[in-house]
Amino acid sequence: MLRKRCAGPLLLVGNAGAAFSAASTTLTYAHEGKITSAYAQSSFVNYQSELDGLDQQLPSQQGAPDKRTVQHLLDLYRPAMQAVIQPCLEESCHWQAQVAALNRASQAFLMAGG
Repeated sequence: MLRKRCAGPLLLVGNAGAAFSAASTTLTYAHEGKITSAYAQSSFVNYQSELDGLDQQLPSQQGAPDKRTVQHLLDLYRPAMQAVIQPCLEESCHWQAQVAALNRASQAFLMAGG
């Protein structure tokens, strides 16, 4: 869980990157028919639980990345979290845009986390 106080800020950031990556893969697999929509939906509940509140935690963490990096991460966090909160699991939506937002967030968080 990302909310653990004992986790350092870089671990927090790296874990968020991994969670966004997993969410991207889950959404892609759901649209490729590799997993069921129900399985994907339950996975997104877990991702939301893991990532929720990171936007509040990260800026206040002692030892967090510099202010500019934190702002960049937060700018990517917001659209990625929208995809986590409301994943597009139907064909009639723009799920590829959600995958792109999740991938951008994942890459930035993983890079910032070392």
